[in-house]
Amino acid sequence: MSRIASCLALALLLLALPAAAQDKPAPAPEPMRIVPVRSAEPGCEPHCREWLAAQGAITNGTLEELRRALAGLGGRKLPILIYSTGGTVEVAIAMGELIRQQGLDIAVARTVLSQRGPALGTIDERSPLCSSACTFVLAGGVRRIIPPQSRIGVHQQTIVETETTTVRDYQIVRRREGDRIIETRELVKETKEQRTVKQEQATGEIDAKIARHLDAMGLDRSFLKLTVSTPADTMRYLRPEEMRSTTIATQIAPATAVFAEQRSDAAPGPADRRIASAILGNIGFGQHRGREIRLELAVREGSRPGDVGLRMRLLSGNAPIATRLRTVTIGLPDSAPIVASNEDSAQPEGPMTTEISRERLCRLGDLEQIVLRIDPREEDASAKSWIQTGSAAELLLAPALRNAIC
Repeated sequence: MSRIASCLALALLLLALPAAAQDKPAPAPEPMRIVPVRSAEPGCEPHCREWLAAQGAITNGTLEELRRALAGLGGRKLPILIYSTGGTVEVAIAMGELIRQQGLDIAVARTVLSQRGPALGTIDERSPLCSSACTFVLAGGVRRIIPPQSRIGVHQQTIVETETTTVRDYQIVRRREGDRIIETRELVKETKEQRTVKQEQATGEIDAKIARHLDAMGLDRSFLKLTVSTPADTMRYLRPEEMRSTTIATQIAPATAVFAEQRSDAAPGPADRRIASAILGNIGFGQHRGREIRLELAVREGSRPGDVGLRMRLLSGNAPIATRLRTVTIGLPDSAPIVASNEDSAQPEGPMTTEISRERLCRLGDLEQIVLRIDPREEDASAKSWIQTGSAAELLLAPALRNAIC
């Protein structure tokens, strides 16, 4: 039995090292598993909470793991409870995008699976954790519920390369044929040895990809600033006030708050509730010609089941402004632009109206970043545009909106 020369030399070298140098490295985190879980709390039947538990390191196969888990839900929308130290950045970004496309909420918490069955579990909030690339998954949640004691860790990202070395053991077989001795090698064993190499990202390509993702998810740019300003070999854990200001959290609350909108089959959902016409309040757009420009927001029943009608009047001080040649565009992070307009030529100062899914509005987090833009029609070149960027609480009066329609 013999081994190729280079591998033999390596083995001899390792044997010559002192015992302390032969310590095995810490085991790598287990790859993330994403499984549907039903609460194991006693007495919760028949309306036990359900969620997707996502726990472990984000690897190249985790995106497909998420797709399989979502496909297995049969169209149901369950919140995700995530617990992870991070992993592969590109995969985490793709997961966040998929979660936003599906309109799912996320909370940071650990799931403890029950011994009574793999699909049963309880929620452990003693030390919630989501760090490094995990935060890019978290950013995809429509609502992002973070308990105040959570460790939300950020730092610069690195390129991680894994080198694989194949080691083969051969058996030398000799046989005589006449006056000749013929020697052949037969493969006996083959093993693979991996070595992970981390290198700083020098080109900025990863940072640019992260910036595009966070912008698309509607996070405040301060989150990216904290991420890229923290050295890769350290970790900065955000304080609760930083979780709010960076908008990585739409709500600082126990992880169970993510279930606030789940209802049993017997309970009436938002679509079963009639909406009474109501004025919610005014949104300020600053001064124009000595008067404050305001947008009055009201709601009414939509023309189709599941829709809400939004009505907007444009005011200068207390006087209405003509809306016939204007539009209001609402930009939400995960939706196509929503445009309201006044199409009634008989009422040039009438309200601008549009309709939007009640489900989307009921899931609107107070800290979701939106854009509200008032534009003149193309034929009115003399009028100006007004633009506001801010939270849904400021620009769509989200708390009052939810109270009125949800």
